[in-house]
Amino acid sequence: MIPHRYGVNSLERKYANKEALRDRFWMRKDYKPIIAYVGRLDAQKGIDLIRHALFYSLANGAQFVLLGPSSEHGIHEHFWQLKHHLNDHPDCHLEIGFSQDLAHLIYAGADMVIVPSLFEPCGLTPMIAQKYGTVPIVRAIGGLLNSVADRDYSDKQAEERNGYIFHQADHGGVESALRRAIGLWYRYPEEFRRLMVNGMRYDFSWSRPGEDYINIYNYIRHK
Repeated sequence: MIPHRYGVNSLERKYANKEALRDRFWMRKDYKPIIAYVGRLDAQKGIDLIRHALFYSLANGAQFVLLGPSSEHGIHEHFWQLKHHLNDHPDCHLEIGFSQDLAHLIYAGADMVIVPSLFEPCGLTPMIAQKYGTVPIVRAIGGLLNSVADRDYSDKQAEERNGYIFHQADHGGVESALRRAIGLWYRYPEEFRRLMVNGMRYDFSWSRPGEDYINIYNYIRHK
């Protein structure tokens, strides 16, 4: 579903998808990171924080791509107005709606994905993003904390750190994480690449939990 397949040992091919994403949305080809939001546009997802992340990214040397539908009339209209306002901006594209093909292209072409949810029982977006080598920037809430370890502040080993976390659901929180992520991308590209690889090596599948369940049932059965 993406123009160029890649993996941990062929990560340079990811950047061909970045160019394809820019071509698809008529975005400027420049030495800048692409930050993406992929998901529903509703109150749970932190609408004001998504909007702030967009404008902060554009003001701080990054491009921004958004893909998401909204079933709430007010939110839908707000983002359509925002889309028209930014229609000619060379570093931004908003796609109001959802497309599986576009979602895969965005995951493959973006450098980072932001998930500023107000609450989040699970949080599939950062898990999917990591498989594409796209670094997640998430709020410290719910299931998001189970899939992301902060690059600077986690107590996990360096090889287990895979993204950025912010705690407060406000503009300052969003900016703190984006500032660190964008700064690393520009100043320490090898360190940023390490985050990408760490995320790609995570296993979020059911293989290990499934085996644990089987062991529990076998234990009960033989007891």
